[in-house]
Amino acid sequence: MQRELALRAAHLFEEQGFADTTVEQIAANAGISLRTFYRHCPVKEEALTPLLVEGVHTLVDALARRPAAEPLPEAARSALLASSTTSEDTLRIARVMLAEPVLKARWLAAGRRAQDLLVPVVARRLGVAADSLAAKTTAGMLVNVATTALEHWALHPEDSTLGEVTSAAYTAVAGFGRAAAT
Repeated sequence: MQRELALRAAHLFEEQGFADTTVEQIAANAGISLRTFYRHCPVKEEALTPLLVEGVHTLVDALARRPAAEPLPEAARSALLASSTTSEDTLRIARVMLAEPVLKARWLAAGRRAQDLLVPVVARRLGVAADSLAAKTTAGMLVNVATTALEHWALHPEDSTLGEVTSAAYTAVAGFGRAAAT
């Protein structure tokens, strides 16, 4: 229910703009009552949050499922590519959230949540404590690569696929401090 509600809200936000879309319109479009809407979303600004949470868990689960013997750089790249979707819904959600400041704040908060959830997964792979600087920094880097790639693709989908952008972003980070020829 929450996923469908979020997709309907994203469609209306894209068509009408966030400010011009009412909770009543979202509820009607989703075929639910206002009471049901508010049971799932306390405020309009939270309507897309379930999709962000889903994306965060997909990324974390993808990295956790990678083979333990696989080096972290390859595991991270594979997890990012495996967790990236290129649907019109993904494109719509990213564009809507990046265009509206109040939604962008939720986008950024989801990135921070992803980082927090990735820390223990990264720590296990690195063989360090979950509260170590190495685990926290590496998790932050992985989240930033993923979100930067998605944001770039959302604004320039005609240039390349999300997978290509994600791969290029990871390559850029792998060569940290060296300019990439692109």
